[in-house]
Amino acid sequence: MNATAARHLLSSVRAKAKSIVVKMSTFRGAKDLFGGIIVRSSEEPQERNQMEQLLKESLQVWSRTGIRGVWFEVEPACSEWIPVLVQNGFSFHHANPELSVLLKWLPSDEPCQVPSYAHTMVGAGAMVVNDKNEILVVQEKYYKRPHWKLPGGYVDPGESIQTAVKREVFEETGIKTEFVSLVAVRHLQSREKNPSARFGCSDIYFVAYLRPVEGSTEIKMCPRELSDACWMPIKEYATHPLAFEVGKIFATQLMAIADGDNPSISCLESIHQLTNSNSQIYLVEGKQSFKL
Repeated sequence: MNATAARHLLSSVRAKAKSIVVKMSTFRGAKDLFGGIIVRSSEEPQERNQMEQLLKESLQVWSRTGIRGVWFEVEPACSEWIPVLVQNGFSFHHANPELSVLLKWLPSDEPCQVPSYAHTMVGAGAMVVNDKNEILVVQEKYYKRPHWKLPGGYVDPGESIQTAVKREVFEETGIKTEFVSLVAVRHLQSREKNPSARFGCSDIYFVAYLRPVEGSTEIKMCPRELSDACWMPIKEYATHPLAFEVGKIFATQLMAIADGDNPSISCLESIHQLTNSNSQIYLVEGKQSFKL
């Protein structure tokens, strides 16, 4: 090999080495649908000192190349990343026991329109009515004021309204039920410093009409959650002094549905076309007072 060829070869090797260094000097990440990038600590683990330098260089490159939102998904094993990210302008978007997600918006000429994380809790209450027209009501153990309320609770992640409300009834009272229809929906907006608001979130509460499955009417109360439970005539509950006002409204509505005065809300099971996920569509049935 002559001297000229050797110089060309050496130059080529140096160029490749430089290219490798450049590639390793930024986080790879994954592009999202909105011109942003997502970096996952599980896929690109780094020690804190290395991560800090890598982050600074990555932010410079991303700013030059028009990246909009930068997301870091940090697992607990890499939690030492979090103060570094905060020091470099990132803020928390959401977190759970497995993951902390931080965001930085890069464009200076475009407002950040990234939606806030989930801000509404979803609950489900049950109006379980037996063949004697009695409704299942409970008293919560830790609620100080005397009361009668509907059994129910919060919907778990990935759970449907129907599944959640039947599960809650069984956990609290031991009664197995079947879903008939929705009765009503209540939407409670969060208020600042309201101690009843869960984590400062608004609350949507679905009220379902259920029937006990055959042979399942004996109450087996959960002593951890309840102090009492009973079957009460629904007409009595609609005017009972210890029933919450909203519970009375629900009872009156259910009786109107049963009498045919108000339409019911049925459930149509479906599959979402885009996500291929299970989906429920709730439809108002019966004659309506308006025309299209």
